[in-house]
Amino acid sequence: MALTDNEKKKAHRNKSGSIAAAVTKSDSNDLDVKDAKLYVGTGGDLKIDTTDGQTITLKNVQDGSYLEWIRVKKVYSRGTTASDIVAFY
Repeated sequence: MALTDNEKKKAHRNKSGSIAAAVTKSDSNDLDVKDAKLYVGTGGDLKIDTTDGQTITLKNVQDGSYLEWIRVKKVYSRGTTASDIVAFY
């Protein structure tokens, strides 16, 4: 789900987590706003790029996990088995 320009601007200003968007996993595209906190509905492995450019794989993320301690700019398709992922901005 793509964010509108107004939602992107609000997310950059507030950093409050008040905007939620379903994540489309992609090996080439970043998230709409590059400072997301993630909710993982269905657990599994989660391959991501952090906002500082590190690529990491979080193994065996549990169902219903809210990952507020890490800021994400990309969720990869290859290497990610988790699903039902929502980004909060």
